[in-house]
Amino acid sequence: MECRRRWRWFSSACFLILVAFALRETMAVRHRHVGQFTAVGTTHSLLELSAISFIDDVEVGSYNKVHQQIIIKVPWTSKALGVNYITQRRNLLVDHEKHFLWMMHYFAKNDTNHDRNHTGQLLADCEIDNDIKVKSLVHLIWEGEEYYRIDEEVGYWENVKPEFKKYEFILESPFWTDLRKRYMNYYCVDLLRKIAGFSSLRDNVPPEVTVSRRVNREGSIILSCTATGFYPRSILLHWEKDGKLGVWGKETSTGTLPNADSTFYLRVTLELPPEDSGMGYTCVVEHIELKTPAVYPVPEKPTREKPWVLTLGIVLAVILLLSCAGAFIARKKRQSGLHVFLL
Repeated sequence: MECRRRWRWFSSACFLILVAFALRETMAVRHRHVGQFTAVGTTHSLLELSAISFIDDVEVGSYNKVHQQIIIKVPWTSKALGVNYITQRRNLLVDHEKHFLWMMHYFAKNDTNHDRNHTGQLLADCEIDNDIKVKSLVHLIWEGEEYYRIDEEVGYWENVKPEFKKYEFILESPFWTDLRKRYMNYYCVDLLRKIAGFSSLRDNVPPEVTVSRRVNREGSIILSCTATGFYPRSILLHWEKDGKLGVWGKETSTGTLPNADSTFYLRVTLELPPEDSGMGYTCVVEHIELKTPAVYPVPEKPTREKPWVLTLGIVLAVILLLSCAGAFIARKKRQSGLHVFLL
């Protein structure tokens, strides 16, 4: 019993610590920039090179080899970056074409068909928290499969595909290391700071929250808390019982997912043990657009269809049945009349 009490206390303490960190992260001003580069070519030519930039899941600009121009998708970002900065970025991307051509030639050199098209991709992902870099990742992809990734905080390449292990010495060479660091600082982080420091890409929107409960086949109560339509991305949903934090059952989460309109969606569920009645639970929501934590109580009983909905369904079914019966009788009468006429 003593061990069990200690374990419960330890679990609750760990949970409270995690919630404290999550609250800090939710209230922080975090921004994310993802740059996607896609190159298509053969061992001797670069046929296509395109780049797309997303900041906080909103597309802000793109580039392609054909026109060699940066296309701004959010007009005010031109003012945030300035003409000189955009021109420098454009020149840098043009210069990168030779690097992608070298990649095509090197990785496809063993292909006996030198005219076969190959696809290489680079994914740059960085985040800032109140102007401080907190994440910087690079992913390298060949023919649709990731083969290397690096976390700038860790500082070394992680090999994902064993057959590409032999290329690690190239990625770790001084030339490519310097190029990667300059690229991530200049292209990913610096651009993110300039845009995020100028204005928000869209208006902040508070979440729309719904809370429900149901009983599964095993008799356990399942509580669900859904937040949708909110912006920015950072949000925290957690369960309380009688106003207290704790570990009440098995929690699952969808993770924060994007909606089609660039807002976000998150659902957390809590499966309670069979002996728990499910009374006294609330879903507490923290978001930058909510001045104070919003508390949503769980319904005392599982949500059921309203009586008028069931009544309406029965009435419609009866009307449909009577209509079918009437049509059948009318058809029989016509057939009977025709039979008498023929006689």
